[in-house]
Amino acid sequence: MRVDVVIVGAGPAGCFVGKILAEHGLKVAIVEEHAEVGRPVCCTGIVGLEGLRELGIKPGKWALGKLRGAAIYPPSNNPIRLTRRKVEALVIDRASFDRSLANAATEAGATLLLKTRCVGLSLGSEPSVKIRGGEKNELRARVVIGADGPLSLVARRANLLIRSKYIKCAQVETKADVADDIAEVYLGRSFAPGFFGWMVKAGEVCRVGLGTATGNPKQLLEYFLFQHPVVSRRIEGGVFSQCVGLIPECLSRRIQDGAVLLVGDAAGQIKPLTGGGLYIGLSCAKMAAEAVVGAVESGKLEKLEDYQRAVMDRFGAEFTVGSRLKKFFDQMSDEDLDFLSQLLEREDIRKLVLENFDFDHHEKLFSVFLVKAPEILKSLGIRRALKYVKLLAKP
Repeated sequence: MRVDVVIVGAGPAGCFVGKILAEHGLKVAIVEEHAEVGRPVCCTGIVGLEGLRELGIKPGKWALGKLRGAAIYPPSNNPIRLTRRKVEALVIDRASFDRSLANAATEAGATLLLKTRCVGLSLGSEPSVKIRGGEKNELRARVVIGADGPLSLVARRANLLIRSKYIKCAQVETKADVADDIAEVYLGRSFAPGFFGWMVKAGEVCRVGLGTATGNPKQLLEYFLFQHPVVSRRIEGGVFSQCVGLIPECLSRRIQDGAVLLVGDAAGQIKPLTGGGLYIGLSCAKMAAEAVVGAVESGKLEKLEDYQRAVMDRFGAEFTVGSRLKKFFDQMSDEDLDFLSQLLEREDIRKLVLENFDFDHHEKLFSVFLVKAPEILKSLGIRRALKYVKLLAKP
Protein backbone atom coordinates (compact mmCIF):
# COMPACT_ATOMS: atom_id res chain seq x y z
CA MET A 1 0.00 0.00 0.00
CA ARG A 2 1.45 3.35 -1.05
CA VAL A 3 0.45 6.70 0.42
CA ASP A 4 1.93 10.16 0.61
CA VAL A 5 2.20 10.17 4.41
CA VAL A 6 2.07 7.48 7.09
CA ILE A 7 1.29 8.74 10.60
CA VAL A 8 2.06 6.36 13.46
CA GLY A 9 -0.29 7.07 16.37
CA ALA A 10 -3.87 8.38 16.42
CA GLY A 11 -3.55 10.68 19.41
CA PRO A 12 -4.41 14.39 19.18
CA ALA A 13 -1.24 15.45 17.34
CA GLY A 14 -1.38 12.52 14.92
CA CYS A 15 -5.03 13.02 14.02
CA PHE A 16 -4.69 16.79 13.75
CA VAL A 17 -1.74 16.61 11.35
CA GLY A 18 -3.58 13.89 9.40
CA LYS A 19 -6.66 16.06 9.05
CA ILE A 20 -4.69 19.04 7.70
CA LEU A 21 -2.73 16.88 5.24
CA ALA A 22 -5.87 15.18 3.96
CA GLU A 23 -7.56 18.56 3.48
CA HIS A 24 -4.66 19.47 1.17
CA GLY A 25 -5.38 16.42 -0.97
CA LEU A 26 -2.58 14.17 0.29
CA LYS A 27 -3.15 10.45 0.67
CA VAL A 28 -2.77 9.78 4.40
CA ALA A 29 -2.79 6.60 6.50
CA ILE A 30 -2.95 6.82 10.32
CA VAL A 31 -1.77 3.67 12.12
CA GLU A 32 -3.19 3.03 15.61
CA GLU A 33 -2.34 -0.08 17.60
CA HIS A 34 -5.42 0.06 19.86
CA ALA A 35 -8.96 -0.94 18.94
CA GLU A 36 -10.36 2.46 19.87
CA VAL A 37 -8.99 5.98 19.55
CA GLY A 38 -8.55 7.72 22.90
CA ARG A 39 -8.03 4.64 25.05
CA PRO A 40 -5.99 4.00 27.01
CA VAL A 41 -5.04 7.53 28.04
CA CYS A 42 -3.55 9.11 31.16
CA CYS A 43 -3.99 12.87 31.13
CA THR A 44 -5.25 15.59 33.45
CA GLY A 45 -7.10 16.93 30.42
CA ILE A 46 -6.57 20.69 30.74
CA VAL A 47 -6.27 22.82 27.61
CA GLY A 48 -6.22 26.61 27.28
CA LEU A 49 -9.32 28.22 25.83
CA GLU A 50 -7.38 30.79 23.76
CA GLY A 51 -5.15 28.03 22.41
CA LEU A 52 -8.15 26.11 21.12
CA ARG A 53 -9.48 29.24 19.45
CA GLU A 54 -6.11 29.86 17.83
CA LEU A 55 -6.11 26.32 16.43
CA GLY A 56 -9.69 26.64 15.18
CA ILE A 57 -11.03 23.91 17.49
CA LYS A 58 -14.49 24.66 18.85
CA PRO A 59 -15.42 23.21 22.26
CA GLY A 60 -17.71 20.20 21.95
CA LYS A 61 -19.36 17.67 24.23
CA TRP A 62 -15.87 16.68 25.36
CA ALA A 63 -15.64 19.88 27.47
CA LEU A 64 -16.37 18.86 31.08
CA GLY A 65 -15.59 22.05 32.98
CA LYS A 66 -14.16 25.57 32.94
CA LEU A 67 -11.20 26.77 34.98
CA ARG A 68 -10.91 30.35 36.19
CA GLY A 69 -7.86 30.09 38.41
CA ALA A 70 -5.50 28.02 40.50
CA ALA A 71 -4.76 27.32 44.15
CA ILE A 72 -1.11 26.52 44.88
CA TYR A 73 -0.38 24.50 48.01
CA PRO A 74 3.31 24.75 48.99
CA PRO A 75 4.76 22.20 51.46
CA SER A 76 3.43 24.33 54.34
CA ASN A 77 -0.08 23.81 52.87
CA ASN A 78 -0.97 27.50 53.17
CA PRO A 79 -2.69 27.97 49.79
CA ILE A 80 -2.08 30.87 47.45
CA ARG A 81 -5.08 31.53 45.20
CA LEU A 82 -4.66 33.17 41.80
CA THR A 83 -7.56 34.14 39.54
CA ARG A 84 -8.52 36.79 37.02
CA ARG A 85 -12.17 35.70 37.29
CA LYS A 86 -12.40 34.71 33.65
CA VAL A 87 -12.33 31.32 31.94
CA GLU A 88 -8.69 30.44 31.26
CA ALA A 89 -8.92 26.75 30.33
CA LEU A 90 -11.22 23.78 29.81
CA VAL A 91 -11.14 20.41 31.53
CA ILE A 92 -11.85 17.84 28.86
CA ASP A 93 -12.78 14.21 28.32
CA ARG A 94 -9.59 13.16 26.53
CA ALA A 95 -11.05 10.02 24.98
CA SER A 96 -13.95 11.98 23.47
CA PHE A 97 -11.62 14.81 22.40
CA ASP A 98 -9.26 12.39 20.66
CA ARG A 99 -12.16 10.69 18.87
CA SER A 100 -13.46 14.04 17.63
CA LEU A 101 -10.08 14.77 16.05
CA ALA A 102 -9.92 11.27 14.56
CA ASN A 103 -13.40 11.72 13.06
CA ALA A 104 -12.34 15.06 11.57
CA ALA A 105 -9.29 13.39 10.01
CA THR A 106 -11.28 10.58 8.41
CA GLU A 107 -13.96 13.00 7.19
CA ALA A 108 -11.19 14.97 5.49
CA GLY A 109 -10.11 11.80 3.69
CA ALA A 110 -7.44 10.18 5.90
CA THR A 111 -7.49 6.39 6.32
CA LEU A 112 -7.50 5.23 9.95
CA LEU A 113 -6.11 1.73 10.56
CA LEU A 114 -7.13 0.53 14.02
CA LYS A 115 -5.67 -2.53 15.75
CA THR A 116 -2.64 -2.04 13.51
CA ARG A 117 0.75 -1.84 15.18
CA CYS A 118 3.93 -0.30 13.79
CA VAL A 119 6.70 -2.86 14.35
CA GLY A 120 9.46 -1.44 12.17
CA LEU A 121 10.69 1.41 10.02
CA SER A 122 12.81 1.24 6.89
CA LEU A 123 14.47 4.38 5.61
CA GLY A 124 15.72 4.95 2.10
CA SER A 125 14.59 6.53 -1.12
CA GLU A 126 11.07 5.35 -0.28
CA PRO A 127 10.45 5.01 3.48
CA SER A 128 8.23 2.18 4.66
CA VAL A 129 6.48 1.29 7.89
CA LYS A 130 6.23 -2.35 8.88
CA ILE A 131 2.83 -3.09 10.43
CA ARG A 132 1.12 -5.97 12.13
CA GLY A 133 -2.59 -6.57 12.64
CA GLY A 134 -4.17 -5.33 9.43
CA GLU A 135 -4.59 -6.73 5.92
CA LYS A 136 -1.29 -5.19 4.79
CA ASN A 137 2.12 -5.77 6.33
CA GLU A 138 3.87 -2.73 4.92
CA LEU A 139 2.99 0.87 4.14
CA ARG A 140 5.20 2.81 1.75
CA ALA A 141 5.19 6.59 1.86
CA ARG A 142 7.04 9.74 0.91
CA VAL A 143 6.99 10.97 4.53
CA VAL A 144 6.62 9.21 7.89
CA ILE A 145 5.34 11.09 10.95
CA GLY A 146 5.84 9.65 14.43
CA ALA A 147 2.98 10.61 16.74
CA ASP A 148 3.36 7.50 18.87
CA GLY A 149 3.85 8.99 22.32
CA PRO A 150 6.79 9.41 24.73
CA LEU A 151 8.21 5.94 24.04
CA SER A 152 8.00 6.53 20.28
CA LEU A 153 9.19 3.58 18.20
CA VAL A 154 9.58 5.92 15.22
CA ALA A 155 11.92 8.19 17.22
CA ARG A 156 14.06 5.23 18.27
CA ARG A 157 14.21 3.54 14.87
CA ALA A 158 15.04 6.84 13.12
CA ASN A 159 17.76 7.61 15.72
CA LEU A 160 16.06 10.83 16.76
CA LEU A 161 16.14 10.14 20.50
CA ILE A 162 18.83 12.20 22.27
CA ARG A 163 18.15 11.00 25.83
CA SER A 164 15.50 8.99 27.65
CA LYS A 165 14.33 11.00 30.63
CA TYR A 166 10.73 11.12 31.83
CA ILE A 167 8.42 12.30 34.56
CA LYS A 168 6.41 9.29 35.76
CA CYS A 169 2.75 10.06 36.48
CA ALA A 170 -0.14 8.34 38.22
CA GLN A 171 -3.74 9.53 38.44
CA VAL A 172 -7.11 8.37 39.71
CA GLU A 173 -10.67 9.57 39.27
CA THR A 174 -12.63 9.77 42.49
CA LYS A 175 -15.11 11.92 44.41
CA ALA A 176 -13.58 14.87 46.26
CA ASP A 177 -14.47 18.22 47.75
CA VAL A 178 -12.96 20.47 45.07
CA ALA A 179 -14.23 23.70 43.48
CA ASP A 180 -15.50 23.33 39.92
CA ASP A 181 -13.43 26.17 38.48
CA ILE A 182 -10.13 26.03 40.37
CA ALA A 183 -7.19 23.74 39.58
CA GLU A 184 -5.26 22.81 42.72
CA VAL A 185 -1.48 22.31 42.58
CA TYR A 186 0.46 20.67 45.44
CA LEU A 187 4.21 21.03 45.95
CA GLY A 188 6.32 18.76 48.14
CA ARG A 189 9.32 16.49 47.75
CA SER A 190 7.82 13.79 49.98
CA PHE A 191 5.17 12.87 47.39
CA ALA A 192 6.16 14.59 44.11
CA PRO A 193 9.95 15.06 43.89
CA GLY A 194 10.81 16.98 40.75
CA PHE A 195 7.19 17.73 39.86
CA PHE A 196 3.84 18.34 41.63
CA GLY A 197 0.48 16.86 42.56
CA TRP A 198 -2.95 18.04 41.41
CA MET A 199 -6.68 17.93 42.07
CA VAL A 200 -9.00 19.00 39.24
CA LYS A 201 -12.77 18.63 38.96
CA ALA A 202 -13.78 16.90 35.71
CA GLY A 203 -17.55 16.78 35.47
CA GLU A 204 -18.91 14.46 38.15
CA VAL A 205 -15.50 13.21 39.26
CA CYS A 206 -12.23 14.68 40.46
CA ARG A 207 -8.88 13.83 38.88
CA VAL A 208 -6.19 13.44 41.53
CA GLY A 209 -2.67 12.71 40.45
CA LEU A 210 1.02 13.51 40.62
CA GLY A 211 4.25 13.30 38.73
CA THR A 212 7.65 12.32 40.01
CA ALA A 213 11.21 12.33 38.75
CA THR A 214 12.13 9.45 41.08
CA GLY A 215 10.35 6.61 42.85
CA ASN A 216 7.18 4.66 42.19
CA PRO A 217 4.35 7.03 41.15
CA LYS A 218 1.58 4.62 42.24
CA GLN A 219 3.00 4.31 45.74
CA LEU A 220 3.52 8.06 46.00
CA LEU A 221 -0.04 8.66 44.82
CA GLU A 222 -1.38 6.32 47.50
CA TYR A 223 0.42 8.44 50.11
CA PHE A 224 -0.90 11.63 48.49
CA LEU A 225 -4.49 10.35 48.52
CA PHE A 226 -4.63 8.93 52.00
CA GLN A 227 -1.93 10.64 54.09
CA HIS A 228 -1.47 14.14 52.70
CA PRO A 229 -2.86 16.47 55.41
CA VAL A 230 -5.06 18.42 52.97
CA VAL A 231 -5.90 15.98 50.18
CA SER A 232 -6.73 13.00 52.42
CA ARG A 233 -9.43 14.98 54.25
CA ARG A 234 -11.18 15.90 51.02
CA ILE A 235 -11.45 12.52 49.31
CA GLU A 236 -15.12 11.53 49.52
CA GLY A 237 -15.44 8.29 47.55
CA GLY A 238 -13.73 5.29 46.06
CA VAL A 239 -11.52 5.13 43.00
CA PHE A 240 -13.41 4.84 39.69
CA SER A 241 -10.40 4.62 37.38
CA GLN A 242 -6.63 4.78 37.62
CA CYS A 243 -3.81 5.14 35.15
CA VAL A 244 -0.07 5.68 34.85
CA GLY A 245 1.85 7.50 32.15
CA LEU A 246 5.05 9.26 31.13
CA ILE A 247 5.88 12.85 30.26
CA PRO A 248 9.00 13.12 28.08
CA GLU A 249 11.68 15.66 28.84
CA CYS A 250 11.47 18.71 26.61
CA LEU A 251 14.19 18.94 23.91
CA SER A 252 15.13 15.29 24.50
CA ARG A 253 14.87 14.32 20.82
CA ARG A 254 15.38 15.73 17.35
CA ILE A 255 12.07 16.27 15.58
CA GLN A 256 13.08 15.78 11.93
CA ASP A 257 15.62 13.89 9.91
CA GLY A 258 15.22 13.15 6.22
CA ALA A 259 11.68 12.04 5.50
CA VAL A 260 10.81 11.37 9.18
CA LEU A 261 9.13 13.90 11.47
CA LEU A 262 7.96 13.69 15.09
CA VAL A 263 4.99 15.50 16.64
CA GLY A 264 3.40 15.73 20.09
CA ASP A 265 4.79 13.67 22.98
CA ALA A 266 6.87 11.66 20.50
CA ALA A 267 8.72 14.92 19.80
CA GLY A 268 8.92 16.00 23.46
CA GLN A 269 6.70 18.99 22.66
CA ILE A 270 5.53 19.86 26.17
CA LYS A 271 5.56 22.84 28.52
CA PRO A 272 8.66 22.18 30.65
CA LEU A 273 7.22 23.46 33.93
CA THR A 274 3.78 21.83 33.81
CA GLY A 275 4.21 18.93 31.38
CA GLY A 276 1.14 20.07 29.43
CA GLY A 277 1.36 19.03 25.80
CA LEU A 278 -2.02 19.41 24.11
CA TYR A 279 -1.72 22.98 22.83
CA ILE A 280 1.98 22.82 21.93
CA GLY A 281 1.61 19.38 20.36
CA LEU A 282 -1.33 20.46 18.20
CA SER A 283 0.41 23.71 17.22
CA CYS A 284 3.54 21.82 16.18
CA ALA A 285 1.41 19.27 14.32
CA LYS A 286 0.03 22.15 12.26
CA MET A 287 3.57 23.34 11.49
CA ALA A 288 4.58 19.80 10.53
CA ALA A 289 1.64 19.61 8.12
CA GLU A 290 2.64 22.89 6.50
CA ALA A 291 6.20 21.65 6.00
CA VAL A 292 5.03 18.33 4.54
CA VAL A 293 2.60 20.00 2.14
CA GLY A 294 5.36 22.33 0.94
CA ALA A 295 7.78 19.43 0.48
CA VAL A 296 5.36 17.15 -1.36
CA GLU A 297 3.91 19.83 -3.62
CA SER A 298 7.36 21.09 -4.61
CA GLY A 299 8.93 17.65 -4.81
CA LYS A 300 11.74 18.91 -2.57
CA LEU A 301 11.92 16.87 0.63
CA GLU A 302 14.57 19.21 2.01
CA LYS A 303 11.69 21.59 2.70
CA LEU A 304 10.83 19.31 5.63
CA GLU A 305 13.67 21.07 7.45
CA ASP A 306 11.36 24.11 7.64
CA TYR A 307 9.50 22.25 10.39
CA GLN A 308 12.35 22.38 12.91
CA ARG A 309 12.92 26.08 12.22
CA ALA A 310 9.22 26.92 12.54
CA VAL A 311 8.90 25.10 15.87
CA MET A 312 11.95 26.78 17.40
CA ASP A 313 10.92 30.21 16.10
CA ARG A 314 7.55 29.76 17.79
CA PHE A 315 8.39 27.80 20.95
CA GLY A 316 12.17 27.99 21.31
CA ALA A 317 12.03 30.49 24.18
CA GLU A 318 9.29 28.46 25.88
CA PHE A 319 11.40 25.30 25.68
CA THR A 320 14.80 26.69 26.63
CA VAL A 321 13.86 29.14 29.38
CA GLY A 322 11.18 26.80 30.74
CA SER A 323 13.69 23.92 30.90
CA ARG A 324 16.15 26.12 32.78
CA LEU A 325 13.49 27.13 35.31
CA LYS A 326 12.38 23.51 35.67
CA LYS A 327 15.92 22.51 36.67
CA PHE A 328 16.01 25.48 39.06
CA PHE A 329 12.87 24.28 40.85
CA ASP A 330 14.03 20.67 40.84
CA GLN A 331 16.98 21.62 43.06
CA MET A 332 14.85 23.39 45.67
CA SER A 333 14.09 22.08 49.12
CA ASP A 334 10.61 22.23 50.61
CA GLU A 335 11.77 25.26 52.60
CA ASP A 336 12.73 27.01 49.36
CA LEU A 337 9.38 26.12 47.76
CA ASP A 338 7.57 27.55 50.77
CA PHE A 339 9.57 30.76 50.59
CA LEU A 340 9.03 31.28 46.85
CA SER A 341 5.34 30.51 47.19
CA GLN A 342 5.09 33.22 49.82
CA LEU A 343 6.39 35.69 47.24
CA LEU A 344 3.10 35.26 45.40
CA GLU A 345 1.39 36.90 48.38
CA ARG A 346 3.34 40.09 47.73
CA GLU A 347 1.17 42.61 45.90
CA ASP A 348 3.83 43.49 43.30
CA ILE A 349 4.57 39.83 42.46
CA ARG A 350 0.89 38.87 42.35
CA LYS A 351 0.16 41.80 40.04
CA LEU A 352 3.08 40.81 37.80
CA VAL A 353 1.75 37.25 37.49
CA LEU A 354 -1.89 38.17 36.89
CA GLU A 355 -1.03 40.81 34.30
CA ASN A 356 1.40 38.69 32.29
CA PHE A 357 0.32 35.06 32.68
CA ASP A 358 -0.80 33.33 29.49
CA PHE A 359 -2.02 29.75 29.91
CA ASP A 360 -0.59 28.63 26.57
CA HIS A 361 2.49 30.85 26.31
CA HIS A 362 4.54 30.84 29.51
CA GLU A 363 7.49 32.62 27.91
CA LYS A 364 5.73 35.98 28.29
CA LEU A 365 5.76 35.66 32.08
CA PHE A 366 9.29 34.19 32.00
CA SER A 367 10.56 37.23 30.11
CA VAL A 368 8.99 39.68 32.54
CA PHE A 369 10.47 37.85 35.54
CA LEU A 370 13.92 37.86 33.93
CA VAL A 371 13.72 41.63 33.53
CA LYS A 372 12.55 42.00 37.14
CA ALA A 373 14.97 39.38 38.51
CA PRO A 374 17.64 41.79 39.87
CA GLU A 375 14.99 43.79 41.71
CA ILE A 376 13.31 40.68 43.13
CA LEU A 377 16.61 39.06 44.17
CA LYS A 378 17.70 42.24 45.91
CA SER A 379 14.55 42.13 48.06
CA LEU A 380 15.32 38.55 49.20
CA GLY A 381 18.48 39.36 51.11
CA ILE A 382 22.07 38.65 50.09
CA ARG A 383 22.41 35.04 51.30
CA ARG A 384 19.17 33.78 49.79
CA ALA A 385 19.68 35.78 46.58
CA LEU A 386 23.16 34.29 46.12
CA LYS A 387 21.80 30.79 46.68
CA TYR A 388 19.15 31.20 43.97
CA VAL A 389 21.59 32.84 41.55
CA LYS A 390 23.89 29.81 41.94
CA LEU A 391 20.99 27.43 41.31
CA LEU A 392 19.95 29.32 38.18
CA ALA A 393 23.53 29.41 36.89
CA LYS A 394 24.18 25.70 37.55
CA PRO A 395 24.54 23.78 34.25
